[in-house]
Amino acid sequence: MKKLIYNPLLHFLFIGILLFLIYYWVKPSQSGQDKIIIDDEMVARSISLFKNDWGRPPSGEELEGLIERQIRLEVLYRQALKLNLDHNDELIKRRMEQKLNFITNDLATIKEPSEDTLKAFMLRHGDKYKIPETVSFVHIYINPEKRKEARQEALAILATLPKQDHSPKEKTILGDTFSLLQVVDDMVRKEIASQMGDDFADSLLKTPVGIWHGPLLSGFGLHLVYVKNHTPAKEPVWATVRADVLRDYEYEYAEMINEKVYQDFRKQFKVSFILTDSTLLKTGIDKKLGN
Repeated sequence: MKKLIYNPLLHFLFIGILLFLIYYWVKPSQSGQDKIIIDDEMVARSISLFKNDWGRPPSGEELEGLIERQIRLEVLYRQALKLNLDHNDELIKRRMEQKLNFITNDLATIKEPSEDTLKAFMLRHGDKYKIPETVSFVHIYINPEKRKEARQEALAILATLPKQDHSPKEKTILGDTFSLLQVVDDMVRKEIASQMGDDFADSLLKTPVGIWHGPLLSGFGLHLVYVKNHTPAKEPVWATVRADVLRDYEYEYAEMINEKVYQDFRKQFKVSFILTDSTLLKTGIDKKLGN
């Protein structure tokens, strides 16, 4: 018996059993991580997505395939996390950012603001909701690529035009063919500038109503213009813009909450820069953004 007690092999076996028991007692349970739960919500979501795609509910066999697909997705997703495959994946980071913003947007949901609050918001944003000024005009186009003395010819045509013209659109034939409209009704400055350039739009808005004037310069060439009507910008009717103001107010409020949440999160992290690029170092970005 004494020989058995002092046998090294027995000691080794005893220690091995003891270590195994200790490991079994203290090792964290993996059951929660390895368990995949298929609940009513998941099945209903799968059925809803199938209906949206196919316009009908799935058959029994199709539903089995949908559930198996969800199980496969969950298995591979969890295994990918174990392998750290989400690390430094830009698409995953952006998707997580988007989902977190959705959560903070829900937090930013507030009761509808008062009319006074919305009207004050509208006033703070200046001209955004104003009815923009518009111009109705006719122009004679002078193409400098077809006329060697384009400006002189434009002035010569201008000298033949009546001071008060009751049929200005008939005079467009005195110039060259133009690819865009030559008779324009109630066009806003932004659209005029997009077609003819900012300089032309600014000059046109300063042109007197009811007389031929020019030549004005655009990206196309020269133009003799007759402004038929100039309607200045005016304040909107509240009922017509209220919905837009409310939408913009809620969007701005949500953006403010998102930024506040981000700044709170940002304080929890220390940002360190390890830069060797001299161009980047000259910008001082490490000092501006580092903690």
